[in-house]
Amino acid sequence: MPVPATLWQPGMRVTDSRLNAKDYQAGQVLVSFTSQTSFTQAVSFPEAFPVAPIMNCEIASGAGVTGRFEARPINVTTTGFSLFILLTDTAEGADTWVNQPVHWTARMPT
Repeated sequence: MPVPATLWQPGMRVTDSRLNAKDYQAGQVLVSFTSQTSFTQAVSFPEAFPVAPIMNCEIASGAGVTGRFEARPINVTTTGFSLFILLTDTAEGADTWVNQPVHWTARMPT
């Protein structure tokens, strides 16, 4: 198994597997839904992690209706996660999104 760059120790030999370790990945998902207060979308990592990563998600825009929502990763595995979007105040009522960008980052636990 490759050693993530964040786990390198003094004196470790430089090898191809260590140089090619992927300990950080990031991406963007375009989210669309109609008349919803919450929404879930499956996202796959470009490359699998050796263990489930630590993640963060954020809505790239705060304009319009997106300012009333939040995003979080759920069901994180080595190959992907579910992006969960939810309205922070359901008293506001359902909304519609069309191609709203949501950014995500994933990194190996240290």
